[in-house]
Amino acid sequence: MRDEAALSKIVNQSGFPLQLAVEELLRDKGSDIGWSVLYREHGWSNPDGQSGFADLVLEDRYQTSVMVLECKRVLESDWLFLEEAGINNQVIRTRAWVNNTPGHGKAHSGYFDFRARPESPESMYCVVAGQDTKSRPLLERVAAETCSTTEAIAIEEYSQMLERRYGFRMYVSVIVTTARISISSVDMKTIALATGEASEITHRNVPFVRFRKQLSSEFAVERKNSDWSFAELATAREKLVFVVNSMHLEEFLRTWYIYDDSLRPLMR
Repeated sequence: MRDEAALSKIVNQSGFPLQLAVEELLRDKGSDIGWSVLYREHGWSNPDGQSGFADLVLEDRYQTSVMVLECKRVLESDWLFLEEAGINNQVIRTRAWVNNTPGHGKAHSGYFDFRARPESPESMYCVVAGQDTKSRPLLERVAAETCSTTEAIAIEEYSQMLERRYGFRMYVSVIVTTARISISSVDMKTIALATGEASEITHRNVPFVRFRKQLSSEFAVERKNSDWSFAELATAREKLVFVVNSMHLEEFLRTWYIYDDSLRPLMR
């Protein structure tokens, strides 16, 4: 028979206490931060047969921005995101799902590129110590499922928006983690082809990062014309997930801001 300490350890080894802590943060400071919990443990399903539960879905005070949160509690873990040394890697470009109903501009339901704060580094490479090199990396798996969750919820809401002529809503995928998030700047010229190792790497801690990658073979955004290059077609498959350290979630929510001019193509 397990004692109280053993039972508590089992609970704490799950991700639910982190999820509850995020919910408590929103309950305590939500009106000040400008966000509230819309759904918790929300069931979703996609036409391709995928299904699951969204940990938390947040909505801003204007009911135009929605964040789908996946809470990942990890123990004494570092998530290292790689960047090329010597480049400016603080970006505001963002790709997220946008629903816009007829009568509020151009009808749209799908991914859309716009600009948003907070600015952050962006990376498509994440290294997690100790993960199995033969299986799909942890973050890629979690990010892909979070995007699928976000898409399902957005599609679910769009049918209701059309009925109500609701207007505009955007859906952002977010992974909230207890892992320490670091940017590892690699001097490309110091990587030895013989060993595949770089002799000059610097590291800095960051509160959040944009993880942008082809998480599936499908196109995220439609190509504009037949003249797109192969590189542009590859970029069109990329999706974006914000990875946020749990201690900086409040900062992330407080500073969320959409540049209205970047949405003009939808408002014509």
